[in-house]
Amino acid sequence: MKVVQVKVPESLSERDVKVAAAVDAFLRGSVSVEKAAEIAEVPIQDFLLELRKRGVPAYPYTDEEALEELKL
Repeated sequence: MKVVQVKVPESLSERDVKVAAAVDAFLRGSVSVEKAAEIAEVPIQDFLLELRKRGVPAYPYTDEEALEELKL
């Protein structure tokens, strides 16, 4: 993975920047949800919650479609 340095306002934490970059990469389709969590350096559960807070679906199907696919 590439390491970059950026200047950000004091009000942003390192975590904020990592999560924002990971969400952006995920939205662009550059990385999977698992890889995005790794980029953000947070557990996948935390990243999924962050996506939910931002109104971003983690997977390209509805709950009903997932249940049907999983035969639940």
